Amino acid sequence: MMNCTIRILGLGLLASLALAGVARAADRATVNRHTGLFDLPTTDLRKASERGDRAELARVAARMGPARVARALQDADRRTVLAGLDAAPLLSSGILLLEGILPLLTASDETIRSHAVAAAAALLAASDGVSLADWEVAGETAQATCQALALLAAKEAEPMAARLLAIQGLADAPALCATARKPAELLASRQPEIRRAAVLGLLPSSAPIAALIAAAQDHDSGVAAAAGARLCERSGKNQTVPKVSAPSAVPPLGRLALAEGALPEDIIGMLPCLAASADPADRKAIEELQAGGTTAVREAIQRLQEKAVSR
Repeated sequence: MMNCTIRILGLGLLASLALAGVARAADRATVNRHTGLFDLPTTDLRKASERGDRAELARVAARMGPARVARALQDADRRTVLAGLDAAPLLSSGILLLEGILPLLTASDETIRSHAVAAAAALLAASDGVSLADWEVAGETAQATCQALALLAAKEAEPMAARLLAIQGLADAPALCATARKPAELLASRQPEIRRAAVLGLLPSSAPIAALIAAAQDHDSGVAAAAGARLCERSGKNQTVPKVSAPSAVPPLGRLALAEGALPEDIIGMLPCLAASADPADRKAIEELQAGGTTAVREAIQRLQEKAVSR
């Protein structure tokens, strides 16, 4: 009985040592049989990603290089894939990883999908206006990535954070994603956050004014105020709301600025038009905002008034 127990303990010890050896081997650099060069392990990449240490993640990714990080995106270990996605935008040549990130935008794992959206959006933004040919990245890959972001942004079942990241990615890459940007679809979303993001990010200065006027009539005050800020921005140097065939369709900016739920940044965006207006209602709106607005809004009003006095 004693001998049997000893043998069992011995086998257990050998198994533990074997597993420890495998773990140590995984943590060591190995020789790539194709290139003959050392492949750095992904352990440090995972650790930096899990700690949220972007500086260390960038250093590790730079040591590994884009080819090794690309293989991390295909790893069976979910943690390694997530680390690779977090590291991709930190590489100066990260755009080379776009092809490997593309299939992860439709991954069944929600977390991987969200990290893929963040990585793709950052890479497109950093590369917009830069010739993809310089990096030898196929234009079809960039277009497919834009389309995948647009599809994800339009899905009501997707997590809000991922949808907003996708919209931001499309907004930050206007040249690359021009054909994929479909604001009308997002402006019809059930979620006001998505409608507001579409107003601010996807309606270019050349968009029909009717789209902004319709958004300014949105039942959600946050969306309407964002549209009001864009209407004021579109007015250009004249600082007046653009003339349309039915002026009554344009909600008063003063009302949009005073509405409960209007965000400070959108209120500030409407201030130049309110200050330049001869309408007593707009003047009254300025006074109310100066008395009861947020600190940022009050400071913006003060700057406008000081600028007017100095003229």
